Amino acid sequence: MKKVWAGWEYTTTTARDNVEGWVALEMTRRKGATGERAARVVFWDAEGQFSLELIVRELPLSIVEELIGEAKATIKVR
Repeated sequence: MKKVWAGWEYTTTTARDNVEGWVALEMTRRKGATGERAARVVFWDAEGQFSLELIVRELPLSIVEELIGEAKATIKVR
């Protein structure tokens, strides 16, 4: 994802921890010189399901929906 909303640029990257047994799509946002991790969708092997973690207080629903859709398309589950 690379999307701009209300002056924030949202981007995503994948992350993985094979020891802990998870893979995630992490979303960061940047406005000018300010950047922060905003949310991530994690697939835990032990639970066999996705979970959404919001790091910031509030996000636009369209951004969250796009994050979830991208995570489902990107993270391949067995």
